[in-house]
Amino acid sequence: MRLKLPDSLKLSLPARKVVLLPDAYFFCRAVPIAENATPAEAASQIELALEALSPFPPTQMYHGHFWRPGAKNACVFAAYRKRFTTEQIESWADAEAVLPTFAALLCTPIKRPTTLLLWSEKGLTAVNWDDGNDAPVSVIARELPPEPTETDKVALREAVLQESGAARTVVEPASAPTFDGTARGDEFIFRCDSLSAAFPREQLDVLDVRDKEELAARRRARSRDLLLWRVLLGCFAAIALSIALEVVLIGGGLWQKARTIRVDLQEPGVSKILMAKNLASRIDELSTKRMRPFEMISMVADKKPASVTFVSTTVANLLTLEVEAQASTSSDVDAFRTALKSMPEFESVITDRQRLVNGLTTFRVVVTFKPDAFKPAPTP
Repeated sequence: MRLKLPDSLKLSLPARKVVLLPDAYFFCRAVPIAENATPAEAASQIELALEALSPFPPTQMYHGHFWRPGAKNACVFAAYRKRFTTEQIESWADAEAVLPTFAALLCTPIKRPTTLLLWSEKGLTAVNWDDGNDAPVSVIARELPPEPTETDKVALREAVLQESGAARTVVEPASAPTFDGTARGDEFIFRCDSLSAAFPREQLDVLDVRDKEELAARRRARSRDLLLWRVLLGCFAAIALSIALEVVLIGGGLWQKARTIRVDLQEPGVSKILMAKNLASRIDELSTKRMRPFEMISMVADKKPASVTFVSTTVANLLTLEVEAQASTSSDVDAFRTALKSMPEFESVITDRQRLVNGLTTFRVVVTFKPDAFKPAPTP
């Protein structure tokens, strides 16, 4: 996930630093790379080639290389470490990368055989391509004499072009390459007049000529810092989410409290409405329907055993009959209940309050009739 920083915060960030070294300090060679080589295999081949090309072991040189996956050759450059002073090396500590000046434009799109001429105060560098898909086939760096004249510059230019070869497109910017330290993102951008080259972080690390163990330590520190930065962003996101949830909970509590207050305020009116509705329903039942207490008692009495005696009966509503009864034995109560439950006209049958009094079993039966229990039977 990429985090887009506001402009005010971008302005406060320090500019990134890349050190561009004089090209004359380095010797450059084109190294053939095996077909379909991986970046790791290409790096191993370049390391072996560098040992064979240089009079010094790689540990005594600052070196780097440029290679595109699938390219037939790589451009390798190296310089003897003792050519650099202690002060120069100490100034590299806060740099994102350290590389020769010409290496800043190795990613420039090239479509045909081309010679790129790069002037500096002390000399001229010619970068020669035969195929735009590959790395340069040669890099020629020549120094000017002290206090050079225009004649010296013209002569040097002609000599370098002659050494580079004929039938080439010559590109000669008026200024030297510079690093755009204010640009942000995953790429490092170098500009030279109308030319520009953008390197991803991984490719810039390969171009960096500093000590390889030091660069590996820097990469580990960068990975650790990136992990810590993402953890910090995750913490900020979690805090922001917690605050948002807290606000939602507070808002929900206030809404629920307001809703409860409205319900409490409306409860007396709702109670009156329900009471009026129940009263109206009761009046409608009494006016349009009639109770059938005798039919109810008759239907229930038809199923009682001879030993069961009704003590009292109460009609609770249009469809419910309550009977207080007594029986000689509890088995008669069970038989009575079973007989009632077998009646299709009854919705439910409940027996309760069963107890033994003076040798008799008293109990209550609550019978709920179905709405169509009292409809007349159809005429055959």
